[in-house]
Amino acid sequence: MRRILCSLLCVVIFTSGCSHQLTMQNLDMYKAGFMNSASAKVVVGIVATTNKPEEERLLVAVANAFKRDGATIIYPFYSNEESLKKVDFVAKIATSSEFKGSGMNFLVNWPGFLIWAPALFGYGYTAAFNFDVDISDIKKNTTLPRISIPVELKFRHAAMGRTWTEISWFEVGVIAFIGGICFTQYDSSVTPSVMNTVEYKVGDYVESKILSAVISASGQ
Repeated sequence: MRRILCSLLCVVIFTSGCSHQLTMQNLDMYKAGFMNSASAKVVVGIVATTNKPEEERLLVAVANAFKRDGATIIYPFYSNEESLKKVDFVAKIATSSEFKGSGMNFLVNWPGFLIWAPALFGYGYTAAFNFDVDISDIKKNTTLPRISIPVELKFRHAAMGRTWTEISWFEVGVIAFIGGICFTQYDSSVTPSVMNTVEYKVGDYVESKILSAVISASGQ
């Protein structure tokens, strides 16, 4: 009975300790610039090109940020003779995104609890987004210089789906070694948590860059 209780206790400690909560490392780098809401009385149509659901979420966050800053936004905007009469500017935003793992994740995973622990350090990942923005001033019939807005977020995370390979510290490290090779790749299961954490802050940051250019062009 004592052996069973000890075994159960080890299992509880092991399973409860083998995860690392999502930790964003550089999100504070992407803070929205100050916007004077009184200067944002413009109507902007947004034409977006997205390839992934994550990019669509960020574009919606950008549109909502425009509204909070006092601009009138039309999203999605469909350009035709009638709709162009209703806007001051049209912003065409092309987005791209890439989620990447890290080669250093191998060392986090192997040789396991002998030196490193995923539960302590987490696996390292990167989420890279880019926004290329072409703004047309409809009233002046001119086009502003293209704005490229890169966002590269670094974060750490570890879930039981990966850290279970640390059982190999009981043996000779083969499972952790193989797992370490596999886990240099990105863990797509963490994407929803990442987006829940960053979408509004990234949306505010991108919007501030676009709205600053719009306000400058409108002479407000």
